[in-house]
Order: sequence, then structure tokens, then C-alpha cells
Amino acid sequence: MAEQNLRVGVSRCDITPPLGIAHGNWSAQVHERAEGIDLPLWCTVLAASDGHEEILLVEWDLLYPPKGEELALYRKRIGEMTGVPPSHIRMSSSHTHSGPSQSQPWFDAGAEMVKPYNDSLVDKVAGACWAARRALQPALVAGAKGSCPVNVCRRKPWKDRMILGPNPDGYSDHEVGVVRIDDLKGHPLAVIVHFSAHPTILAWENRLISTDYPGTLRRTVESMLNSPCLFLQGSTGNQCTICDYSGRTEDARWIGRQIGIEAARVAGLIETWPTKLAIRETAESSWTMGRVERVPEGTPDGTVRCVSRTVPLPLWTRGPATEAELARLAELRQRLADVRASGAPEEEVRAANREVRRASLEMWIVEERSRGTSVDLEFQAMRLGNTALLGIPCEPFNQLGAEIKRRSPFPLTLFSGYTNGFTGYMPNAESYPEGGYEVWVTPYAPEAAGITVEKGLEIISELQDH
Repeated sequence: MAEQNLRVGVSRCDITPPLGIAHGNWSAQVHERAEGIDLPLWCTVLAASDGHEEILLVEWDLLYPPKGEELALYRKRIGEMTGVPPSHIRMSSSHTHSGPSQSQPWFDAGAEMVKPYNDSLVDKVAGACWAARRALQPALVAGAKGSCPVNVCRRKPWKDRMILGPNPDGYSDHEVGVVRIDDLKGHPLAVIVHFSAHPTILAWENRLISTDYPGTLRRTVESMLNSPCLFLQGSTGNQCTICDYSGRTEDARWIGRQIGIEAARVAGLIETWPTKLAIRETAESSWTMGRVERVPEGTPDGTVRCVSRTVPLPLWTRGPATEAELARLAELRQRLADVRASGAPEEEVRAANREVRRASLEMWIVEERSRGTSVDLEFQAMRLGNTALLGIPCEPFNQLGAEIKRRSPFPLTLFSGYTNGFTGYMPNAESYPEGGYEVWVTPYAPEAAGITVEKGLEIISELQDH
């Protein structure tokens, strides 16, 4: 066996928040605090080095990854403990909507617990990165693709508007990307699974902290391959699952198992050291029979690379919030507080909550669109053997990911949103005339999607020459 320079290490920590923390990720919800735990939240870290470059891939079970100054703080702390440069540290989220609030929600209950929880995560995550790097050992890596038809377009034409709901006639890429990492004896060290679907099965009635389907996906792979599993969310902006918004934990388990079973099947067929079938000997029976065995063919690709570029993307501009808009939001917040204090029926609370949440979203949109004519985004591309991983800090539509994967020079490309920050939805240009939720809340001009595809492919191509 030829000398292998690739080394990989994996670590995990528990990032489950305390009960009672603000649990506000749905406009239709009535509750405010998390009342229990369905599945614990994890942060899993993969460290990889080929002797020339080193990367850290961090994925956690929260709605968003850290952004801006918070992201810089994480990278600084991780860099201090590991020596890995900030540009080579990737932080991605599974995008579960059943996690805690990560910033001040539109209500007060449980909000006092958000900052202490956030502050506690920095050293936990940095420690997991340190542990993953300490666990580095010689490794082999390869990737392959499968398919699982449990995701579906969630933009459903309905009467006079576009609603959020499963639309089998819409576009969906069902690809399951799988990367398997082995030790030099061929035993799995880690598996990376990539899929595109919103973790929104446990909807507004759910009052429990949960990973939604990604937690079961990981557990399914780990039970079948006996190695840690990392889940990378894909281009999910217009994708949900065929069980979405049901609110049933059994549906989240079922979806996770289906994707996990397919991922484990693909992982089991991956050869991290390429081989071919060869006849070892022959025997005379009814005819001459050839007994075969697998023999090594070629050399594994253990390349590790990282390229990070800043890409300016055009905004759908408008002016800053008016005094009337701000006053309306304050009025709606006060009305919600009054409704709750009065002990009003649940539907009245839900309606008041919905109005505040929608108005808050609108103010966030105004803030994002009034920044100027463009915004700079970090496009981060990583290479792990024959696989390219591209991450951007938004919610891209599924068509963007499919186009990047189709045109990528790598045999396997994993394109993800929810990476190194969050800046809102990025629809494809064709979706703007249709309207709908994602178009309403996007800060981006229609041409941003096309720029993302072309610039993303340029950066991926640098991984070959870098």
C-alpha cells in the first residue's frame, strides 16, 4: 500500500439547551418556552489534513450557524486552540426549526436564557474542534451518490397565491451525497451525508427541543456503520419533506430513517481504496470456472484543500424602515403582551403572535434590503479527496445546487446553504414572478442566483489547481 498523507479525526459534543429557553421559530405557535427534549442537539466536528492544508468542518443542530462578529469569535477561539486559520474553518447548521431561539425573539419569556446559552457554546465547540484535531489518524476517503425521494418542492400554487406545502409537480433534486472516511484497514472512521430538505416536520404545535429528521438520519447511519455521521444540509430554500408540518415525531423518525438507510447503503458500497475484479484461479466444473477477488487499482485521492472568496451579490434595495412601520411593530408587540396577559383563547393568542412575527420579519427584510446595492458573502469551498464541498451563508433554492453539481468538475459535489452565517433566502430568478414566502423575505435581487452559480463554479475549480 502506498504511503497516505491524509489524516482525519472526529469529535462530538452535546449542545442541548436548558428547558425553559425561548423556543420561537414559528409564527403560528402559541407557546414561548421549550417544555421538553425530544432528541438532544449535537455538534459534530471533522478535522482533516493532507500535510499541506488542514480544515475543520463543524456542523450543529441549530437553525442557523453563527454569523458576523459571532462567527469571527468562534473562528478566533477555535484557531487559538487548534492553529487552523479562520478561512479553513467551516460552520454549518442542520437548520432544525425545533431548536432554541438564537437571538432575541418577539416575546420575552425564555429570552433571558438565550445569551447565556449562546455564550456557553463557544468553548464547547472549540473544545470539540481541539479534540477532533487530536484524534487525527491516517485515513482514506471517497464519495458517491444515492437517491431518496422523501423531499419535495414546497412552493404550492393555491387559489390566488403561492403557499408553503408539498408540491410533487415542482422541482426536487433527490440526491443523497455520501462521503466515507476509513482507517487504513478499511474500517469506517466517519460518514458525511448531504441532503436537501427543510427540517420542519415538527411544526408550530411542537414544544420540544429536537433535531427533527437529521438526528434520526445520523443515528441510522451510525447504527449500521458503527462510525460517527455528519449531516450537511443542502440547497433547501424551496424544499420540504413529504411529511412536512405534521407535528408528529414518528414522521420525523421515518423520514430520517429513509435517508439514513439510503446513505448507509451507498456508504457500504464505497471503496476508499479503488479496486478491480481479477480472476485469482480457475477450476474445471461443468465448464471452466473463474474464482475472482478484488485487487488494488490506482491510488486513493487524499487531497485536502480550502478556498474562501468574498463575492458581492446585488440586493433588492429599498429605503430604511419608516417611523410608521416601526410604530406599527411596537403597537403589535404591545397588543400581543396584552392578549397574553388577559388569558385570551388560544386562537386569539395565535393570531396576535402571527401578526407580530410577520411584522418582525418585514422589519428584518427592510434592514437587509436597505444596506446598499450589494452585500458581500463568503463562498467557502473545501476539497476532501474526490469530493468538493461548497458552502454559502443563505437559503438557496434547490435548482442552484443542482446546476452547480451538474457542472462541477468533481465526481461528487456537496453544495450547502446555512454555512458561515445567514442572510436569507436566495430564489432562482424564475421564481420571482410567482411570488410566495421566499420571494417576500429575500433580500436579493433576481440576478443574484445566477451570479452565485457562476462564482461558485469558479471557486470550486480553484480546488483543482490550488
